[in-house]
Amino acid sequence: MILHYDHIDSTNRVAKGLIAEGTPNGTIVRAAMQSAGKGQYGRVFESPEGGLYFSLVFEPDLPLDQFPLITLATGLACLRLLKQQFFLSPRIKWPNDIYLAGKKVAGILCENVIKPGPGGPKATVIIGVGMNVNNQVGDFADEIQPLITTLFEHLHRRIDLDVLLTDLTQAIVDQMTRLKRERAAVLAEWQRDDLLKDRTVVYLRDSQSMTGIGLGVTDQGAYRIREDNGREHQVIGGQLRLSSG
Repeated sequence: MILHYDHIDSTNRVAKGLIAEGTPNGTIVRAAMQSAGKGQYGRVFESPEGGLYFSLVFEPDLPLDQFPLITLATGLACLRLLKQQFFLSPRIKWPNDIYLAGKKVAGILCENVIKPGPGGPKATVIIGVGMNVNNQVGDFADEIQPLITTLFEHLHRRIDLDVLLTDLTQAIVDQMTRLKRERAAVLAEWQRDDLLKDRTVVYLRDSQSMTGIGLGVTDQGAYRIREDNGREHQVIGGQLRLSSG
């Protein structure tokens, strides 16, 4: 089931309400525009017309401790599609951004909804994806224009968003199946296009900061960082970005 809206605040918010009402697994909430699309750490994800913005309601057959890997698998699905269909060379920035030529082209936000059930708690994941497709950089706020790009800027042609939605949701479901059966292979493939690996990164959380070298992800989806003193850390929250120094 696909629910399409011309203009709403957030597809993730609508999907969360539908889960409370008992919407079936596989429901998709899509919007032509969002006024308050959700980004990581509570930030707003800009969503001007021309992009692909949707949330997939998904019930993963995974233990709860592997749920952080869902974001990584979704990123890999986006990466594969951009490579195979459009012959682009995207990279993944942990945990949830897709980059083209050093600029962000897509973002992912997964939110877990835990509901009690007769057989114990039931977990549903809202997989939210926002991809800059047919819009242009000038459609976005001035302050973020230097940081983002769109598929149109690279392909110089428009893409059928309906077809892209079908292909991308199928790619996401396929990666979830792989994640259950071939977790090591999924993570190894993810790491081949890791934007941060072997580069100097800055990690921020609350008022703390740390600089080190990105080492890639663990089996549980945390990111590994090695400080200059040789001490290695595994981080799962906070913000991670390339050092500008």
